[in-house]
Amino acid sequence: MRLFFKECKKIIFSLTFLMYVIVVFAMYFSQFVSDRDPIPQPRAGMADYGTVAKEVPEILMPNAVEGLVNEYLSGSFTTYPIGFYKNVKLNEKKSTELCEIIYELSGITKEQLDSFADYEEGGGYEAVPDGNGGFAMIMREPVLPEINIPESLTYERFRELMRQADKIIGGGSDYSDDYIVGSFSRVPKTYEDALDEYNAVINEEKITPAYARLFCDYSCIDLAIMPVFVAAALAAKDKKSRMEQLVYSRKISSARLVLTRYLALVFVMAIPVAITAIHAHIGVCGLYEGYDTDSLAFVKYPIMWLLPNILLATAVGMLLTEIFSPLIAIFVQGAWWFGGVFASTGGLTGNITSFVLVPRHNNLYGADLFAATFRQFTFNRIFYTSLSILIIILTVIIYEVKRRGGFNGLSGTFKNNSDKSAA
Repeated sequence: MRLFFKECKKIIFSLTFLMYVIVVFAMYFSQFVSDRDPIPQPRAGMADYGTVAKEVPEILMPNAVEGLVNEYLSGSFTTYPIGFYKNVKLNEKKSTELCEIIYELSGITKEQLDSFADYEEGGGYEAVPDGNGGFAMIMREPVLPEINIPESLTYERFRELMRQADKIIGGGSDYSDDYIVGSFSRVPKTYEDALDEYNAVINEEKITPAYARLFCDYSCIDLAIMPVFVAAALAAKDKKSRMEQLVYSRKISSARLVLTRYLALVFVMAIPVAITAIHAHIGVCGLYEGYDTDSLAFVKYPIMWLLPNILLATAVGMLLTEIFSPLIAIFVQGAWWFGGVFASTGGLTGNITSFVLVPRHNNLYGADLFAATFRQFTFNRIFYTSLSILIIILTVIIYEVKRRGGFNGLSGTFKNNSDKSAA
């Protein structure tokens, strides 16, 4: 325990930990706390209640076919094969196969697609006169060939063709079973829909779980990257002060040394998260005085959602600093983090996949969507926790080899530093 508290003290008084605390608190106060008001109860007769994803064939079919034609004409397809963003360009063989599907869906031949000269991708906004002397901003629609879905095309056959299209593209596209409804079949909410969502948060979930998910949604972004700075800096500090040589000479196992430091890092970096979680719980309960709340929501969700991010980023920082350098550790985790954040923007609510590093649920509503992906979410968090354990075991092995003088790390040119020192 003495070694554990000594490590904790070193971490707490480090500049990188101060930076970590500032980022955690800044993200919390700027994103979660700012402008936080109680959820208003829907009133009958409101002009707009938002939209909701519903499987309505009459809406889904034309929108999905239009999306497929649009992406074909643009020359690239957006996919999330294992939760990471990927831009796919098809070769001639796959383009021909996809055109056969498009022809069955729309009656448009490959020759017509390839010769269509008026194509415009759409997207973005433009100002148009509103008839009252002003302008209204509307989204630009894509300019596409005329699409006529055959009346003989059944919905079952349509879904089968969309699965084939997704397979040709490489999987994880908007046309897959996981994404197609949310991407192409959003309908206006009715008053009854909005009231059901409100009651689900207030009465069924008892309020705090919805806010705890939103809290984790914001916090997981910085917790997937910031711990690597603290872990890498701590190891770098020991190298600079030549503390490694003193540690190597002590009669203490490598496993105990590495695990103690790892647990100290995780423990200390969990403290600011716990403080913000407690503050969030108190704040939410204050917004809903007199309502029943789940008192453990801000304990359960941060542990299962955020702790794996801290575990992984810390483990990566320790391992890669031992093998290479702090800069390599930060670069690798940074690239992984960037890919994870970019991938998660493809579906901020209801699209948590099994391997995405930064699972998102950026909505107080959608408990049913979260429940629908809870199996993938659970696998995701267990996977990254298990990966963290494997990385730390590998760190222990590397550390022990270094203590025995068999390895002294790799430089930026990937040469064994022990060879250099021996020379």
